[in-house]
Amino acid sequence: MVTAENPTAIGLVRRDVPTPAVDLHELARRHGYRLVYTVYTDARPLVTVLALARHASEFDARAVVVPGFEHAESVRQSVTEHAALITPIRLYPRGHRWGGAEASRGRPVDG
Repeated sequence: MVTAENPTAIGLVRRDVPTPAVDLHELARRHGYRLVYTVYTDARPLVTVLALARHASEFDARAVVVPGFEHAESVRQSVTEHAALITPIRLYPRGHRWGGAEASRGRPVDG
């Protein structure tokens, strides 16, 4: 059940990525959040992060809800530094540590 006490969430939908038929409000509700705003964008990652930060701050959002992981893939680390990331498959909690390219940054490159 969603109440006014439930933490808020904002949605992220990339216009340049196929969007499956997912009810973002229901997805947020399933994880105990209340979706209050959705950002629609086809901008580069930096601009997307800035838009998310602005709206997350404005609405005191504790989570970002996406219709598919691809919608947040390029900004996933920035999102989980400050909020939970909710996809139809799973919830990545705030502070989630991503493997791969982000983990290897700063290491010297052979060559």
